[in-house]
Amino acid sequence: MKLRSPETFLSNNLKSKIQKSQLYASVYIPAVILVLTLLISLVPSLLLAQSKSFRELNIGYPFGGSTSYFWVAHRSGSFEKHGIRVRPIFIRGGVQGVQALLAKDMLIEMQGASAIVNAWAQGAKELRYVGAVGNKLDYILVGNSTIKTPADFKGKRIAVSQIGSSSDFVARYALRQVGLNPEKDVTIVAVGAAGERWAALTGGHVQGTIVQPPLTLLARKAGLPIFVDLAKVDFEYTISGVVTTTSFIRGEPETVMNFMRGLADGMDFYRDENNKEKVLGYLGEYFRSKATEELEETRRAYSQVTPGLPFITAKAIENVIANDKNLAGMSLKAEELLDLSFLQKLQQERKAKAR
Repeated sequence: MKLRSPETFLSNNLKSKIQKSQLYASVYIPAVILVLTLLISLVPSLLLAQSKSFRELNIGYPFGGSTSYFWVAHRSGSFEKHGIRVRPIFIRGGVQGVQALLAKDMLIEMQGASAIVNAWAQGAKELRYVGAVGNKLDYILVGNSTIKTPADFKGKRIAVSQIGSSSDFVARYALRQVGLNPEKDVTIVAVGAAGERWAALTGGHVQGTIVQPPLTLLARKAGLPIFVDLAKVDFEYTISGVVTTTSFIRGEPETVMNFMRGLADGMDFYRDENNKEKVLGYLGEYFRSKATEELEETRRAYSQVTPGLPFITAKAIENVIANDKNLAGMSLKAEELLDLSFLQKLQQERKAKAR
């Protein structure tokens, strides 16, 4: 008796299915394994490419209306368009900002001029301004309900963020505008950021302070006495400038350039009426407020303060030097604190696009 192979007992239909399964196993499975192997081999390079797609930067900023341009540029994705991923880090005042820059905890910051100019004059020569979101004062000097005339400030307390900060400089300048000597007639006290100063004023802990939009609107609505509106004074001052260091400029010039491109695009986004609702939403996040009138006041004010590119001027720095008794006699040259090459390149790029 002849032995027959097992296949002899199988139907033709079943034989066909077995043959197809063998074909699938011999052709398709190796193909799938090959594709998976290729994908697995690509994962590290894909992850590496993804990590290299953005330069992540800690950006220090003080809280205030003038810095809202930076916040909107961040939230609108303007920096990401140029390969920058921003991590905003709140810094209470310019003095702390200087320390963070020099320690390289921050590589770029948004800061007012006073603390930066003073640190640079005292030896921090690697500090450099490369741009600004405003070169015009935007503050008011406001008192509480007990102050009726500027003379009533004598012997009283005036709140600033930190001694030596921009708010300190501006408060002293505003007091001089109304005939007071800030060194003799009042006591300047460090209270904190704009919201903390406002709370101290309305709570009776201080009798005067300086505020920016949108707190300017709140002061008017509350009927508090306003003694000088510095937005109406012809005085250039860097209220919020882009400051970095010469070492970072040398090491990563394209990163600095991309930051400036992103900031300029964000400023355009901020002012564009088509983006108004989105901008008000971002400002609401920034100020932690849903008060539409106040947010609209902020957007309106800063759209007027800085209508174009993030320019900075030597005159704005010269005014700091001239109005500071410690700096005025030091023969400082304002242009040495500025690196205008990035702004010049930005202008050229914008002109080329417009052609």
